[in-house]
Amino acid sequence: MKKLEKILGLVIIIALLLKLVLIPGGSILTVISLTILACIYYPLGFAFFNGIRLRAIFKKDSYKGVSALRIIGAIGLGMGLAAICIGILFKLQHWPGGDTNLIAGLVTTLIILIIALIKYLKSKSDYYKLIFSRIAIIGGFGLILAILPESTITKIQFRNHPDYIKAYEDYLKNPQNEELRKKEDVEYHRATMSDEEFDMYMKYLQNQADSV
Repeated sequence: MKKLEKILGLVIIIALLLKLVLIPGGSILTVISLTILACIYYPLGFAFFNGIRLRAIFKKDSYKGVSALRIIGAIGLGMGLAAICIGILFKLQHWPGGDTNLIAGLVTTLIILIIALIKYLKSKSDYYKLIFSRIAIIGGFGLILAILPESTITKIQFRNHPDYIKAYEDYLKNPQNEELRKKEDVEYHRATMSDEEFDMYMKYLQNQADSV
């Protein structure tokens, strides 16, 4: 599963770069890769962080030398990192609940980090170094996104499309206004589609309006 984790990490980086430059496919890759990574961390964290292969998780011999406290800690760490992954996904996709998941995951991970630091100072085990590296990378990115307002993320992503940023900000100020929502939607498609695709999209909207 560690190889899969590395592959998913690379896919996530590529997906974020695609989203940053508004290349189609970035959002799909982001959803798939972060969701799979979250599933590896939880509910499979108890096996993953203890180096137990997936096909051996139901074998009693696989847990020799692994204490109950380490398994509980691995479950807690998996829950925290999975929540951060889901929070990152929701925040980048502008879905509700992103900040809630990030805060829950960061708090859980912080508790595990403190316990792991205490254990590491006593044992100097390399096991905890692997935990620290994952917390630093995933937790650090999650913390940055938790601090950043969603509008800032949008401004970075659509930095070359000021018309969309303006429409997005206007819609946030008055989300009940249907006209502002439609304008935001049109400007979003203008920014993310080619000229030919956007013309087809506008014709589709016009046909929908004419049929009403």
